[in-house]
Amino acid sequence: MTTISVSHMFEAPIDQVFEAIINADKYPYVSRLVHVQRIKPASATQADGVGTLREVELGVVWFKEEFTYFERNKQVDYKIFESRPHFEHQSGSFVFKRMGKKMTRVTWTTSFHIPVSIAPKLVDKVSGWMVKAAFKSALMVLENKLLANKNI
Repeated sequence: MTTISVSHMFEAPIDQVFEAIINADKYPYVSRLVHVQRIKPASATQADGVGTLREVELGVVWFKEEFTYFERNKQVDYKIFESRPHFEHQSGSFVFKRMGKKMTRVTWTTSFHIPVSIAPKLVDKVSGWMVKAAFKSALMVLENKLLANKNI
């Protein structure tokens, strides 16, 4: 089992950071390599919440996830239930913490296992490095999009 945790400090208020990361309508195309799309809202009246389904592309990895816990501007937990290439996802979460008036720390954590028969520990270790780099990169690109927004 591999657990990855990445923190990033955003120079933006917590409500804007939360929306940029969680609301798939805000920045569906984060970059050429990152695309997020809400495929099912939480309910008829609430786009994001427990039960929201999203489809995510991170480079060559594609997956569908469901929000399993939702506390606006604080924490969103998710579970990946379908992926290419296949991996076994245990849990994931985004934790948001206000750090002053216009600073927000986001901690993105996930636990997963890639089922392989040859060198499983090495595969978990290398995939962990790759996922950590992808997470950090995605958060930095999101921050750049936020900073480019004139509403800050």
